Amino acid sequence: MDVIFTIVSRNYAAQAASLMESLAVAEPAAARVVVTTDGPIAFADSKIRVIEAATLVPDYGVMCAYYDALELNTAVKPHAFRALLAEQGVTSGAYLDPDIWVYRALDEVREGLARAPLVLTPHMTRPLAGEANPNDHVILTSGAYNLGFMAARAEPQIDALLAWWAEKCRFDCRVDAAAGLFTDQKWMDLAPGLVSDLALLRTPTLNLAYWNLEGRELARTAEGWTVEGQPLGFFHFSGFDPAHPSLLSKHQDRIAVAAGSPLAALLAEYAAVLLRNGHEQAAQVPYGHRAFPSGQLATTAQRRRLLAAARMGEDFGGGLTARAEAWLSVEPGKGVREPVPPPEGPWLAPSGELAAWLIAGPATPAIDALLAGRKDLRDRFASDAEGLKAWLMGPESLDGRFSGRLVPSEALQHPDLPLRAARYVTGEATQTGLRLAAYGLADRAGWPAPLAAPLRRRFDAPVPELARGLPFTRLFLEIWESRGDLQKLFPLLSLRQRFAYLRWLIGGGLAEAGIDLAALPPSVDSHPMWELARLSVRREPPPLARSAATGRIGQLVVVEAWSEGCAARDALVFDAGAGRFRTPGGAPAAPPALAERVVYRVQPDLVAADAVALLANGVTWRAAS
Repeated sequence: MDVIFTIVSRNYAAQAASLMESLAVAEPAAARVVVTTDGPIAFADSKIRVIEAATLVPDYGVMCAYYDALELNTAVKPHAFRALLAEQGVTSGAYLDPDIWVYRALDEVREGLARAPLVLTPHMTRPLAGEANPNDHVILTSGAYNLGFMAARAEPQIDALLAWWAEKCRFDCRVDAAAGLFTDQKWMDLAPGLVSDLALLRTPTLNLAYWNLEGRELARTAEGWTVEGQPLGFFHFSGFDPAHPSLLSKHQDRIAVAAGSPLAALLAEYAAVLLRNGHEQAAQVPYGHRAFPSGQLATTAQRRRLLAAARMGEDFGGGLTARAEAWLSVEPGKGVREPVPPPEGPWLAPSGELAAWLIAGPATPAIDALLAGRKDLRDRFASDAEGLKAWLMGPESLDGRFSGRLVPSEALQHPDLPLRAARYVTGEATQTGLRLAAYGLADRAGWPAPLAAPLRRRFDAPVPELARGLPFTRLFLEIWESRGDLQKLFPLLSLRQRFAYLRWLIGGGLAEAGIDLAALPPSVDSHPMWELARLSVRREPPPLARSAATGRIGQLVVVEAWSEGCAARDALVFDAGAGRFRTPGGAPAAPPALAERVVYRVQPDLVAADAVALLANGVTWRAAS
C-alpha cells in the first residue's frame, strides 16, 4: 500500500493526528496524507503531508456554500483518491476516516488489493435484530459499505470509477434519505458492477465499529487487542466524544458500555490519545465555511437552495459570498420592499392609459418600477439584467407581482429567457424538463405571445405517426419520452394504448408536468377523441393558473399589510406586501376586474410597483389617488 490518507475540517485535527500516529507505527512505509477542507492544519509530525482540498476539487468554493461539513468532507474523497493515485510511483491508496485507530499492519488490505482493484468492508455480515439503532433499515438507507475505509489500485478502471463518483458527488453528496442519498457512501453500492472485481473484507478485525460490534467478543491479551480471537486491525470510533468515554457513539443506542469491560478500556485509551493530541483545543475551532460575510450562519435550507441554484448554473462567486447571501434574499413570495424613487411616469393614471404607456417605447418602465420597490431584486440582479427578466417572467409573474405583457416584446427576446425562467420556478436541470416546464409556465404566468410562440410551435405540432385518429402532439410525446415508467405503462403501439395515455394526461399527467389543460391548443381541446377521453376520466385536476379577475367594485385600497379597519366595509383590499387580495375583514378574495377608484395607502415610492402588480392581476381602474 503506497498512500494512506484522510480528510478533515480543522475541528477534527486531533482525530487526524491520532490516526497518523497509529499509522506511523502500524504502516511505517506508507506515505501519510491529510486533506484539509477549511484551512491548513499544522502537525507536530513533519512526515505528515498536508494538502488543501481547494487544490484538488474543481468549483470547490461553490461546494463549500451548498454542502455542510460532513457532506463537503465526503464529496472531496473521490477527487483526493484520484489525485493521489495519479502521482508518480503510486500503485495503490487507502482512505481511512480520521476517527480510526490502526492497531497493526493492514495485511488483509494488501491481500485484497492483490486479487481485486477495489477493496471495501460491508456494514453488516449478520442481521441486526430488533429496532435499536442502528438496525437493518438504517443500514439500508446508509449504504451497503462503510466508506470510512476504502482501498484501490492505480489503474484505468479505478480512475474511471473515481471520475464517475466525483461527478455524482458534485451535487448529490448530501444527506437526503428521501432521495436515496447518504453523502458519498450510497453511490458505492453500485461499485461492484462498475469494476472487474471487488475484494469484500468480511473479517471482524477491520473497521470494527458500533454498527457491527454487537455479538463480537472484544478482548485484551498480552499481545494486544483481539476480536473474536483475532488481532484487531483497526477500530472506527465514529460518533465518539472523549469527553464522554462511557458512550460508544452518539449515533447508536444498541450497545451499552459496561464499566470495567474491555470496550470501556478501549474507549478510555482512545479518549486519552485524542486529548493528548489537542482535542479540546481543536474541537473549539469554528468550521471555516459556516457563515456569510455578514456573520449570518448558513442554514441547511439555505444550503439546499444554493445547491439547486448551482445545479442550474447560477454563479455566486464561490463560497458563502455576499453575492450568495444576496441571491438567497430573493425568494418567491417573500420580497423585501425597501423602495428607492421609481421612474417618472403616469402611475396614478387610469389603468388603460398606464398600460399603454408602459409598452409604448423601447424602455422597460414596468421592470424599473418593480425593481425600485424591491431591495432583494436590486441586490440579487445588480449585474444580471437577463436574470432579472427571467425571475420576473417566472416566480414574480406566478405570484401576481408582474406580467410580461407590460414589457415591450423586443425587451424579452433573449433566447435563454424561457428556460431560465422555468429553472427559477422548478429547479429542473435537464433541457427536456425545462422545455416542458416553460410550456406550462407560459400559460400560467401569462407570457406575451412573442415569448410563448416559439415554445408553442415546437410542442403543439402533431406527431404524424401517433396522431392518426387522436390529437397527439409533440408535447405529449416528449412527456412520454422523458419517463421510463410511462413507456412501460403505455407502449403507444395501438390506438387503445395511445387513448389510455391521453386519459392519463387528462387525469393528472399534464398537471404533474406543470401544464394546465387550458394551455393546450384548440386543435387538441376541440378534438372529438380528446373530448371522449375527458368524459371517461372520473375527475380532472383543478386548474393550475391563479384566479382570474372578476367583478366590479367601487374602491380598491392598496396597503402595505392588511390590518383591521384599513378599508371601509364596501371596499376591497390589496395586501401589497403579501401580494394578495382580501376583504376588509382579512379573508382571501379574488382580484376585481374593474375598480372605480384605487387608493394607495403605501409609501409614494411604492405606488409604481403596486400599480404594476394590479395590472399583472388583471385589475383595471378608472381613477387612482
